[in-house]
Amino acid sequence: MKITTPRRLLTTAVLTLTTLTGGAVPGQAETAPTQRAAAALPAGYQVLRGGPATVDNFTRLTLACPTGKVIVGGGADIQSPAGGVLLGSFPSNVGGAYQWNVIARQEKQAQVTTYGYAVCVDSAALPGYQIVRVPAAEVANGASRQATCPAGKVVVGGGAEAQGAGAALRFSTSPRPKGTDYLWTASGRSLVGTTVGLAVDAICANPIPGYEIVESAATETPNLTRRGQACPTGKTALSGGAGGYNTAILTSMLPELIDASSGYRWAAAVREPARAGAISSVTAICTNLT
Repeated sequence: MKITTPRRLLTTAVLTLTTLTGGAVPGQAETAPTQRAAAALPAGYQVLRGGPATVDNFTRLTLACPTGKVIVGGGADIQSPAGGVLLGSFPSNVGGAYQWNVIARQEKQAQVTTYGYAVCVDSAALPGYQIVRVPAAEVANGASRQATCPAGKVVVGGGAEAQGAGAALRFSTSPRPKGTDYLWTASGRSLVGTTVGLAVDAICANPIPGYEIVESAATETPNLTRRGQACPTGKTALSGGAGGYNTAILTSMLPELIDASSGYRWAAAVREPARAGAISSVTAICTNLT
């Protein structure tokens, strides 16, 4: 996991984030599905995990795919969740290296501890691969923005970044309704103001075998309850997303291994700052496992 610390400037959080620079450190590969199952996966399918890293709030953490691979998904798991806030979880390409970026903070503290995750596949496994980025713009709290894949392509992953003092992500996901599989949508809010900066990324490619988007029902649970969405039998999560309803915010969103024969599901947790419970849903973008 790369750790990049913001420069010590008397600037807003948004400007501090724009100054981040640095290299990347490869993450550690998690236990993979069985060889029999892996044979049906996109070539080079690999889930990486980095951390835990304890860093200053607003520090960007990045996890790089190995050479020759592209990023299809990723996430974060904040280890100090009671006041944890996920601001950014999104892909990037820096000098030809594909990576996943995580930005988090801890309320009422100067530092935050988190893990980062990246899902990578061989570049040849996803014809038509590209990242479509909608640059940051100021929007009202709770408003959403979308990144759209070009005609004929589907969204295989995506991410978003909320910017500004008190910023937090509400949701970052692909809509499930039929006919919207080319979109990635996100929303944010500021816990101290009425507007928030919001950038959105869609990871796009030509349709792949077994492609399917599944979503859990919106359910209220106690704050920080981790919920998961598995793919149908014979499929595994290539990527995924999640979201909180009303004023709930994200604290984690990540790939989670079910077992060696079942592959991965997508998991997430949210919290409602003003209540003990929150409503959330989780989305998994699936591909063939067997």
